[in-house]
Amino acid sequence: MVTTRVRGATFGTAAVGIGAVLVLLAPHAAADGPGYVDMAESNPKVGCSYSVTSGDMVGGGSSSSNGLPITFFDNGVEIGTDTVGGGLIGKAAQVSWTPETTGQHVLTATGSWGGDDVFTLPSLTVQVAASTATGSFGCPLPSISG
Repeated sequence: MVTTRVRGATFGTAAVGIGAVLVLLAPHAAADGPGYVDMAESNPKVGCSYSVTSGDMVGGGSSSSNGLPITFFDNGVEIGTDTVGGGLIGKAAQVSWTPETTGQHVLTATGSWGGDDVFTLPSLTVQVAASTATGSFGCPLPSISG
């Protein structure tokens, strides 16, 4: 019995240590708090569709973010709303965005459990370029990984 407890304590200590290292290696999670507006594509073009997410706000397990609705905006105009997902791993809130004009776009997002308790995620500013071809042929291929 004593040996089992010592092994359990050693395993628990190792798990805490690994968790601390992972937090230090996750710059967005440590620096930006509960989430941030994120987009994988760094050079968006007019007429192409892109996934905009709530960054590291992924819910999962017993996270307090599960079911939290997040509404996304492009220069103050609503793009759409999605919820932070639950499950074992969870998922960030995600909407599809198709920019209609060239130039600077400020992508923002807000979340709320209702009432006056509204918070704003740190924004993302992107420069949208003109499309280089007609229709979707000028757009990058979507990511296979999600």
